[in-house]
Amino acid sequence: MSNAKDPFVEVAAGTALFKEGEVGAELYIIESGQIDLVTRSEMATTTLGPGDFLGEMALLDGQPHAATALAKSKTRLLCIETAALPEVLRQNGEIGLNLLRQLVARELHNAQRLRESVLDLARLKTATRSEPPAPIAAPSPEPPAAATAPPAAGGTQLGLRVTATGQIVLLDAARSEFLVGRPDPVSGTTPEIDLGPFDANRTLSRRHAKVLRDGGQYFVREDSATTNGTYLNGERLQTGVTVPVKSGDKLRFGSIEVEVVAG
Repeated sequence: MSNAKDPFVEVAAGTALFKEGEVGAELYIIESGQIDLVTRSEMATTTLGPGDFLGEMALLDGQPHAATALAKSKTRLLCIETAALPEVLRQNGEIGLNLLRQLVARELHNAQRLRESVLDLARLKTATRSEPPAPIAAPSPEPPAAATAPPAAGGTQLGLRVTATGQIVLLDAARSEFLVGRPDPVSGTTPEIDLGPFDANRTLSRRHAKVLRDGGQYFVREDSATTNGTYLNGERLQTGVTVPVKSGDKLRFGSIEVEVVAG
């Protein structure tokens, strides 16, 4: 634990640094180890690592923590008391800049999730208005198809081959939607098509684009504008426009180029 001369605290694996609902009094920055942020209501977990901060509710007087901070491994953290924060920021502006960056990143992530929810709701309403009621069909003697059945006849299961390494990422035939991007340490989410390991220059957005499947046909769509864009056969896609892809096509997400191949 910390003392007057040591601004750091060490937390053993499996130990709670603070609990959901407790009033925050300190801001923490992880020096080593990992911390899981777990909420009771959503049962959601976010894993934070070195350089990440937590306990930001301490910046708002009297506000309780929104999650429990549970050490995933032995963790060492810099502890900054609320009263000392102005002086710490005055002496080390980099801490304040990093804090601001992470706060902005979290807000952008929340805004992105809200935009996607609005888009999904709009598409659902449009589909509901445009599709006529399904006719009542006579009972079929054939058993229903299994949920894990391969794509419909005439279609081919596809995969994405990373040009730089030759590694192939197969698209699960049981899924109809695949998020393309890189892991988000703030929300703890990992996309179905994780190209983060191939993105040394961080040109990918965390939620860069989506690959969609309708029966045996595949499509790609960039739901929200990205800085480095999404390309099909060298042409940049317009945000929000769904375009078909087939075996032999070349896609580029940021600087990561992949080729569509038959699975």
